[in-house]
Amino acid sequence: MSKSPSPNPPPVDEPLIADDEENLRADDDSSYGSLASSSTSLASSILRFRQENGRSYHAYKPERGYILPSDEQESDRLDMQHHVFYLTFDGALYTCPAGKEGKPMRRVLDAGTGTGIWAMDFGDEHPESHVIGVDLSPIQPGFVPPNVAFYVDDLEDEWTFTEPFDLIYGRMLAGALTDWPKFMQRCFENLAPGGWLELADITFPTLSDDGTLTDTSALSQWNKHVIEAGHILNHSIECAKHYKQQMIDAGFVNVQEKLYKWPINSWPKDAKYKEIGIWTEQNFCGGIYGLSVALFTRALGWTAEELQVFLVNVRKDLSNRQIHAYWPIWVVYGQKPE
Repeated sequence: MSKSPSPNPPPVDEPLIADDEENLRADDDSSYGSLASSSTSLASSILRFRQENGRSYHAYKPERGYILPSDEQESDRLDMQHHVFYLTFDGALYTCPAGKEGKPMRRVLDAGTGTGIWAMDFGDEHPESHVIGVDLSPIQPGFVPPNVAFYVDDLEDEWTFTEPFDLIYGRMLAGALTDWPKFMQRCFENLAPGGWLELADITFPTLSDDGTLTDTSALSQWNKHVIEAGHILNHSIECAKHYKQQMIDAGFVNVQEKLYKWPINSWPKDAKYKEIGIWTEQNFCGGIYGLSVALFTRALGWTAEELQVFLVNVRKDLSNRQIHAYWPIWVVYGQKPE
C-alpha cells in the first residue's frame, strides 16, 4: 500500500508555491475521480439515529452535542479524508516511533474511529496487533479483519479497558471532546510503559502565506463563525494548538509537533500538494454543509436555509485558485516513560 513521495516536495514549514496559470487551466481539462466508499452499519435496535436539518446524527448520548452528522454522506467524506491523510504521509498510517524500536504493538486503540477505515488498514498491515476502535456512532462496517473490533462508547466517560495499549491514535478529533486535559491523562494511564499517543488534527482558521485569503472573504467569515460557534458549544475546533503542552502536562516525554498543509484546492505547483489540494477541495466543498450546520444552527441561531445561501460563496472561495490558502494540520505525539 506504500506510495513513493513526489520528488523533492517543499518542506512543510516553507510557503507553498502557486502553479502557473497555464498549468492550472490544463487542470480543468483533466478528470479526477471521486473516492466513494460505503459501509454497512452495525445492526442493533438500540443504536438509532435522529434527524436534524436534513442530516442524521447518532442517538447515543445526544446530550454530548457532537457537531458532525453520522450518515452515509458523512461516512463517504470521512473515507475521502482518510485518503488525504494517506497522501500526506506517503502511505504511512502514523508517524511516531511506535513499533519502529523493535517493540511489538500488541494492542492499539483508535480513539474516535469514525468509519473504522484507519483501524482496519492498521489491522491489515499489522496482523500481530489487536486493534480496538471506539466511537459514539455505529457507522463501522460489519465485516472487519479478525484482529479488529469496534465498540460504541464515549471517550469522555471513564475508560474500562482491562489491558494497556502500545499505541493510541486519534485523528480529526477537533470539536469532538470538551475536556482535553482529562483525555490526555486517560491516554497516559491506559498506555503501557514506553507506549505512544499520536494525534493528527486540523485547526482553524484557514491560512495563506501570501495574503490572497483576505479577512473579508466568505471563507474567512466562515472560519470566524465556526470558531465562535465552537466556543459557544464548548466544542473548540482550535484544540490542536494546545496538544503539545497538554501531553507534556499529562506526563508524556519525547513530545514532538509537526505542521502539515492541506491546500484548499489545486493551486500549488508541487505535484504532491496539488493532488492533496484536489482531494481536499472535493472533501470540503462536498461536506461543508455537514461540517457547518450544527454549529451555525445550534450556536448562532441561523436557519439551515440561511446557511445554504451563505455557503454558496464559501464554496466559490474553496474552488478559487487565486486564493492560495491551506488548512493547517498538526501532528503531535508523545511517549509514556518506560
